[in-house]
Amino acid sequence: MAGKRRYCDPQRAILLVAAALCARLAPAAPPPAEVTGAQVKHAIERGVAAIREQQLADGSWSESYYPGGITCLATLALLQAEQPADSDTVAAALRYIRDVPDEHTYVVSLKAMVLAKADAKQYRPEIEAAAKWLAGAQNRSGLWGYSAEGERFDHSNSQFALLGLDAASDAGVAVPRAVWEHALQAVIRTQNNDGGWAYQATGTSYGSMTAAGVSDLLILARDSDQGREHGFRDGAAPNCSHYRVTRALAKGQEWLARNFQAGRNPGRGDLLHYWLYGVERCGILSGQKYFGPHDWYRAGATILVRTQGASGQWDNSVVETCFAVLFLAKGHMSLVVQKLQWSNDEAWTPDRYDLEHLIRFIGDALGQPIAWQVVPLDGPLEEWLAAPLLYVSGHTFPKLTSEQRVKFRRYIELGGTILAEACCGREEFQRGFEDFAVTTFPEVPLHELGAEHAVYRVLHTVKPYGLRGIDLGCRTSVVFSPRDLSCLWEQAHVPELSDMAFQLGANIAAYAVGRRPLHDRLDVVLVPKTTEEAAGTTRPAPGALRLAQVVYEGDWRPFPGALRNLAELLRDQLNMDVVTEARQIRLTDESLYLCPVLVLSGHFGFELSAAERNALAAHLRRGGFLLAEACCGTEPFDGALRRVLQEVFPGQALERLPPDHPIFAGKPGFDVTTVRYSPDVVREHPKLSAPELWGLRIDGRLAVVYSPYSLSCGLNGPAFDGCWGLTSDDARRLAANIVLYALTH
Repeated sequence: MAGKRRYCDPQRAILLVAAALCARLAPAAPPPAEVTGAQVKHAIERGVAAIREQQLADGSWSESYYPGGITCLATLALLQAEQPADSDTVAAALRYIRDVPDEHTYVVSLKAMVLAKADAKQYRPEIEAAAKWLAGAQNRSGLWGYSAEGERFDHSNSQFALLGLDAASDAGVAVPRAVWEHALQAVIRTQNNDGGWAYQATGTSYGSMTAAGVSDLLILARDSDQGREHGFRDGAAPNCSHYRVTRALAKGQEWLARNFQAGRNPGRGDLLHYWLYGVERCGILSGQKYFGPHDWYRAGATILVRTQGASGQWDNSVVETCFAVLFLAKGHMSLVVQKLQWSNDEAWTPDRYDLEHLIRFIGDALGQPIAWQVVPLDGPLEEWLAAPLLYVSGHTFPKLTSEQRVKFRRYIELGGTILAEACCGREEFQRGFEDFAVTTFPEVPLHELGAEHAVYRVLHTVKPYGLRGIDLGCRTSVVFSPRDLSCLWEQAHVPELSDMAFQLGANIAAYAVGRRPLHDRLDVVLVPKTTEEAAGTTRPAPGALRLAQVVYEGDWRPFPGALRNLAELLRDQLNMDVVTEARQIRLTDESLYLCPVLVLSGHFGFELSAAERNALAAHLRRGGFLLAEACCGTEPFDGALRRVLQEVFPGQALERLPPDHPIFAGKPGFDVTTVRYSPDVVREHPKLSAPELWGLRIDGRLAVVYSPYSLSCGLNGPAFDGCWGLTSDDARRLAANIVLYALTH
């Protein structure tokens, strides 16, 4: 059959092989229980194994129609499922694919995608040849048919031609601007009045072809370079936020929102896995989590996990299995950043492709495939917490209610990081952000991040860019760029500036992630209750311990979750009666006597008034205990604490505790005679493994314990760049031992 031109019934055409996919009924609705990330990973593994088992000795897969088509599709699915390009299976397939002739649209398109994903540099000649063939195969309609001959076109072949050209463009191959422009006009022209697309220019809209049309517009709006910003002058991009396809794209997305079904191809019923593959592209390219009220990935993954066959295949078909694996694998990538949709118009996203390009640049630098997503302003906090970085951009800053500002603060207190960026350096955004900073974080100043800050060095060394930040504890939890980043990400190729912007964006993302694992895409994030919410639920016993944070004039605030996490450890692992929310108290408060254990943290130098010094002295002499820590190992705090203690107890000084002290031996508590330190400490002191504490005795009793290495940054969660202290587990164990010692000695 090779070399013979063949056509299929237009209503039956599919990705590679029209005859290979027979009409099927949609699977039954799944059980109500939602799928988990572990189940999806297992389904992908089984699907990959099933695909590999079907490979032939020459590296190919059995073809049902066009030579090389199913082989390319299978290889793409394996690569997307993180099978290494140099593995025996994939390497053999790539050797075969390189020799597949450029003759049919589906095959050539997939060939370009496979080779670009495997190694764009190594296979550059083959990718260029495929792109040249695809550009030449575009017919007068602006779209594509099965081959380079004739005028017949369809949206199935066309979507894959555009995917192939897009992959080639990303690999650095120049695609003629006229190709993009001609295709853009054709896709818009062939859109039905209801916002959907049919297989060809006329006919009833249905799901898989509408998904094809939407993904085409998302690709073309980025690659056509028409009606978009271009250039960068005086810190701004001319025509920023202008997109010609906005209305056509919106209509297509509205069709998907109205008609979305995970268990059937809407408007048609069959070709389910082909439909889901199109859904995945629309969701990933746009960053949308929902089509209407539907979480497209969760719904589709639930269907696929429930309907996978005992052999690991779907519908006993390699083609169907490839589509299913592509959907599951690409959609399952963990989220690093979410873009805040803070308006009902386009004001929240003047640059539509900024994060897509940034995520592509970051690639595997964070150690795993990553993705981005859109999250609504009024969405639940649990959805915000699905990613460690929340990105807010615009020409103006959103006007927020007091409840929304509280939500931003709560997001940060639970470990999130905010990146706010004044697109095109707009002063309106800067003024709005500065007002937000003052009203939401009145106790901490917005300050410029110095050249030594981790955001300028964590992955790439970048010159300072005028970033400003708000610190909660030792960590910068809000990063603000008054200068443009998004237009430089959007255009991607502004000389010198785009490279710098990508490196800086990657640094910010890495800083936000820190050294904690990313959430699984399907994880359900639970938000811990606040003190007010928990009141009246489970009350601690009378006389339960409540840790107290000392409030003083200066930077007294530790990480918001540090003492709560310590209290939960004391409660859950040591069976202590403890109030999980710490109390904030001044030393001159009349109720200080109710606080047996005080915690004093800080970053900078500080002083205590005479009244505060007297109150502290009295409290410690009557049996109270003080745990002090340099929040991030800062010398100004260290010196200030030692001076204050000399003023409070003249003639006495802190002394280092010996290695055999009961606090280290865990009598009571945990054995912490050796500990691990954060990477920043290890870089300076690679052989350091012993804990370091200093103490001050009053009437023979150890009443003050001081840690020059931060406990709070470890107590709050996984270590991050800039944390000068102990790792999380050891910080919790050592702090617990200190509290236990204080209560038992």
